[in-house]
Amino acid sequence: MAEVQLDDVAEPGPVAPSRTPARARALLRRWWPAPVAVVLALVAAQVVADRRDEAAAERLRATPGVLAETVTAPLEATPWGTSDAMGLLMSGTRTADGLIAGVLTPGSGEPAAVVALDPGTGEERWRAEIGVLPTEDGYTRTASCTSGTDAPAETLWCAVTDGPAGDAGPVTTRLVEVDLAARAVADARELEPGAEATVVADVLVVGVRGDDGVVLTGSDVGGAERWRTEIADPVDPSFWSGWLVSAGGHVFVQGTAATWAVDPADGRIEADAEALYAARGDALVAVPTTGALRLLGPDGSATATLDGYPLYLSPDDGSAPGIQPVSTPDGSGSVVRGVEASTGRALWERPGETGPRSGYLLLDGVLYGTDLTAVWAVDALTGAERWSTTAPPVDGTGLMTDGRHLLRAEREDGTADLVLSAYDLGSGRRAWTTPVPDGVESLWSWDGALYGYGSSGRDMVLLR
Repeated sequence: MAEVQLDDVAEPGPVAPSRTPARARALLRRWWPAPVAVVLALVAAQVVADRRDEAAAERLRATPGVLAETVTAPLEATPWGTSDAMGLLMSGTRTADGLIAGVLTPGSGEPAAVVALDPGTGEERWRAEIGVLPTEDGYTRTASCTSGTDAPAETLWCAVTDGPAGDAGPVTTRLVEVDLAARAVADARELEPGAEATVVADVLVVGVRGDDGVVLTGSDVGGAERWRTEIADPVDPSFWSGWLVSAGGHVFVQGTAATWAVDPADGRIEADAEALYAARGDALVAVPTTGALRLLGPDGSATATLDGYPLYLSPDDGSAPGIQPVSTPDGSGSVVRGVEASTGRALWERPGETGPRSGYLLLDGVLYGTDLTAVWAVDALTGAERWSTTAPPVDGTGLMTDGRHLLRAEREDGTADLVLSAYDLGSGRRAWTTPVPDGVESLWSWDGALYGYGSSGRDMVLLR
């Protein structure tokens, strides 16, 4: 047998660990803050963007008609005011102490009054009677009040006509001055029966109707007469009231043959036409029975003609001056055009399903619009499209904005359910859609607040 030598086998030593996991752990220890930093950077960027957007929104909210707060979903509804609330809002003006003062004509046996409401709750804070009834069952026939300013007002001037029950007996008309700070009637004087009054800036204009025409008198609100103008066109008999109004820095008189525009500063007759109104920039627009519209300019002296009808813009911050957006028929449809107001020359156009449910607003040089099933934005000067977004069928009229979004009442998915949708001002992206609270069938914005009301208009809520 051969002799075999068995060598000792060395015991295996410890195996060196792989360098890969160690390197990974080292990198993790070194770089673990990076993902967190990226997330934090994204969050910080979003915070900065939100602050920038909110700052831009606050700037836009200085424009009348822009909602005062960012609207968020879901909507919260707070009952607001009494059954008279809508009428008071329609005639309301903001007072210097933050209330809403409007005129109320309650009907037989009760005189008209200026009523001030709390803007947060709609509760009545005070009232001042401005009507004086000749009999116990008499009533205020008409009462209209104006402050002459878009800023918070200190005074209302009200033309009030009172009479006995039915159509019996003579009527009396008084010009009543209401001190909104003192919350009381400060002065009153008699006018010719059926007279009307309005205030533009610091000029009080009183109109007296006659068989052969109208006499207008312009005075300082303190009383000193400035001018007197006669218009040889009697008031249209169908107008018991509302035939003397102010808009866009003009005074308008509705006569039998024409509508007349008067400069409140000096009483000069600026223009007359079958129909006459003020477009953006206080420019007068004459609407004839036949033929093209005429752009008359702010003083009535211009002669440009226009194919189409100026769009009603609300809100309008006055940017892109000299441009008048119009709607013009085009075959079986219509187009929206940007028109040079001084010449009537069309600068651009785009298709637009304009109609009773369309709405338009102009902010920072951008024209925003809504068709029946779309929302869009274009440069008001060039017509270049910023964005266009398909949207559910619109319900109601107009667009609203809180400075960050366009707000639009819609019927979601073709159902009867009313919703409110928000579209980003910059991109048109639909940010959110939310149902309106139960019982709300229409939405309405006034003086920076969003309201909802039912079909009767008597049950109102404040929406936030």
